[in-house]
Amino acid sequence: MTTSTSIGDFRHGRVPREVRERQLLELAETLFAERGYGGTSMEELASRAGVTKPMVYELFGSKDGVFRACVDRAVGQMARSVAEAVRAEAEPEARVRAGGLAFLRFAADNRVAWDLMSMGGQFAQQAVDIRRGQAELIHELMLELAPEGVDERELEAAAWAVTAAYEGLAHWMWEHPDVAVEQAADWIVALLMPGLRRFT
Repeated sequence: MTTSTSIGDFRHGRVPREVRERQLLELAETLFAERGYGGTSMEELASRAGVTKPMVYELFGSKDGVFRACVDRAVGQMARSVAEAVRAEAEPEARVRAGGLAFLRFAADNRVAWDLMSMGGQFAQQAVDIRRGQAELIHELMLELAPEGVDERELEAAAWAVTAAYEGLAHWMWEHPDVAVEQAADWIVALLMPGLRRFT
């Protein structure tokens, strides 16, 4: 069911809060992608949604609040897609490639959200939390195949290193749009797998 259909299911003024929030976030994601953080206004967001600006502020508190919610939503979708892709494979190298490909596709399609990682300022703590969440997800997925007696701290360190490697590659890809995401995924798998095999 699309958001427009969901909104249309309710009389004016009777739209449930969670439905209205989802509508606003979907519209905000489009605006941030079109204009970036600085070029996006709450006035236009409210106008596109057919609501008043005070309603947007009531739901999200501020423009920062809308952006944070958009990023949290996008990163949650990314984490689910990575986990599903990895768990659909049995062989270690296939798992690394599938998860990496899901991550890189997300990064390619969500540039504005991923720019948060280098924005700092009011978003610095959120960026730290996102990186930690990514590393924890990779650690969890690595544990699923790790041999008995693996050094937990070494495995955790490897998960953080893998996180940094993929984030760095995503930034490189934005400067080289001529390189296919699948090609970049193959390159990083070839780089990482020799070191990761000890954990499988």
